[in-house]
Amino acid sequence: MTEERDEASFTFSWLALKLLGRGLYSNPWSALSELVANGLDAGAKNVYVYIDASDKANATVEVIDDGSGMSRDDISTYVKVGHNKRKDAPKAGVQDTSPKGRKGIGKLAALFLSPHFFLQTAHVQGATEWELDARDAAVADDDHPALQAVMTTPSTPNDALWGSLASGTRLTMLGVDLTGYGPQSMNALGSRLANQFLIPDGSEPRILLWVNTSTSRAEPKYSPVEKAIAFGNFADVAQHFDLSTVAPAELLASPSPVKIPAKGLTDDVHEHAPGRFPFPKESPSDEAWSEIEELVDLNQRTYKGVRYALTGWIGVHATIDMTAARVNDDRFVRNKYYNPAQIRVYVRGKLASDRLLSQLGLADTYANYIEGEISFDLLDDDELPDIATSNRQDFDETDGRVTLLRALVRPIVRSLVQRRSALATQINRQIRVEKERRDAASRRNFTEQLQQDLEQYPEITQPTRDELQLVIANKLDQTDVALKERYCVFISHARADKLFAAFIDHVLRARGATEDEVFFTSRTGSTTVMLDERSLGALIKESITDANTLLFYMTSKNFLNSQFCLFEGGAGWATRSVSEYLKLNMDFSSIPAFLTNGRSEATILNDDKIVLTPELHNYLIDGIFNPMITHLNRGREVAGVAQLELFVRQSYPAAVDMARLGKTASDYFDEMISDHWNLLVESEVGAYVASYTAD
Repeated sequence: MTEERDEASFTFSWLALKLLGRGLYSNPWSALSELVANGLDAGAKNVYVYIDASDKANATVEVIDDGSGMSRDDISTYVKVGHNKRKDAPKAGVQDTSPKGRKGIGKLAALFLSPHFFLQTAHVQGATEWELDARDAAVADDDHPALQAVMTTPSTPNDALWGSLASGTRLTMLGVDLTGYGPQSMNALGSRLANQFLIPDGSEPRILLWVNTSTSRAEPKYSPVEKAIAFGNFADVAQHFDLSTVAPAELLASPSPVKIPAKGLTDDVHEHAPGRFPFPKESPSDEAWSEIEELVDLNQRTYKGVRYALTGWIGVHATIDMTAARVNDDRFVRNKYYNPAQIRVYVRGKLASDRLLSQLGLADTYANYIEGEISFDLLDDDELPDIATSNRQDFDETDGRVTLLRALVRPIVRSLVQRRSALATQINRQIRVEKERRDAASRRNFTEQLQQDLEQYPEITQPTRDELQLVIANKLDQTDVALKERYCVFISHARADKLFAAFIDHVLRARGATEDEVFFTSRTGSTTVMLDERSLGALIKESITDANTLLFYMTSKNFLNSQFCLFEGGAGWATRSVSEYLKLNMDFSSIPAFLTNGRSEATILNDDKIVLTPELHNYLIDGIFNPMITHLNRGREVAGVAQLELFVRQSYPAAVDMARLGKTASDYFDEMISDHWNLLVESEVGAYVASYTAD
């Protein structure tokens, strides 16, 4: 007769389950990802995540999948804490026979979110409904919570969706506390959920999310979650994909050039053509490599005789400045809810760790520019012991497989960091070369301008001018004088004369000048803001004295009557020894005495009429537009950008020849000038002349 031995079985109380759940997950989103993984393990093509956050302190969270569902035996297994489902027979209709977990604790994610939830499941053997109520009022710490079969479950906006599924599981968690999770956290949930799984965007299975913040009962509006990876901002990417892995579509297409901030180059950016290259095959150089070297066959790619493969991609960002990076790819995000500086390690398609980058021990600046997604299933191979931490969000760092992974990844990251560092060196070299070129162009332009200024003083002999120019030029070469590199045109005018000033501004910009090359206070949408933000004096200083400014004055009796115009004119007169100025006069009597430059004057008001005559047309070209364009082109030469095209002075046939051809002088006008004159001046000139000539 065999003697029966006394025994005492371990059991889990509600208190133990609560304590275990708190240690498993650090936030609701990690728990949600575990519930999604359960649906994917059940063969679901779609997993729906619903969050009713209209009352954050008492939120409702539902996870619904269209997988195989659970039989009554599966329910009995579900309530077991600690069950390796990889040893179970494959479920019918489930193609993926390698479940993501093997500890049997993922079910505690529901308890982490809420002590009160309902479980509905539809299986080929039938549909069942269950409730777990472990709220403090319903269960004591020493009690053993249990699923209770029920006949009814709470109604939610997802009732129709659940009713349309032939099989699957629906988990409804009530009273979830989401206080402290604001709009940014909710907005980041989609990308965080997407990052939990290695599923290419746009393919199955899909994870669909709907966050409802409205207090009214609304119809679900699910959208697939997507990763927020800014592939368009990568300077270089190392990658390796085999037949069992799928490369992101962005890595299969030819990459577009990325822009890297580079103050001092054209447009203050450097364009770089991104590289795509395979994982480098350097021998591991990890400090702990000697401890595992005899366990690894690098040629056969085995660890303790078990084959391994490292697949995926790792890239280095061109820039991590938010504004600059979003120019390359508007998906770039970097805040407390999402950090792109990480290498996400996936095992069996589920995120296993996002801490690998920080564990590599690389202190280089550009290590913070690294982002990647790699798969290394050896970390959770069935033939080897389980080394995942209890929450399955990391691994035992002392295990040889982790040492091997670091040893394989470190050369890849180091290579990318070195490439980005070399690119920075190249950009800095280009900035130095560009500065030297700009300095040389600025000095050359200054010398030419100085020569023109000296020619304004006939009392100085030519030999003396040449000597002055040589002395000043030599002084510039011997000293580190910062010459002005910005060239612009300043249009000084009275508001009553805006139509003529606007004509000049529009023609210049139609020719290709940018808004910052033409300072025009009456330009629509700019004047009020500029005058409100800074004083007129500061504007004059910046626009006249702080740049190589060519001043243009639209003189008239309106100009004489404006204190602002006289202030601008005085500032221009004070700087006339540095730069020439241009004028277009309404009439001779309204030219300020201090604005004379010894040249012949032209007026546009003649016999109480303003008409675009051949003489005025050519004066606009020779005396206004071409000098302005020549001046701006000096700045464009310094900046290294395209030059503006000069206008061509027109010659007119004799009157009799034009009559024979059936043409008038206006047929020979430059089309750009005449079109702008007709549009901006001709339509208003009658009213202007009547007002101007009135007593």
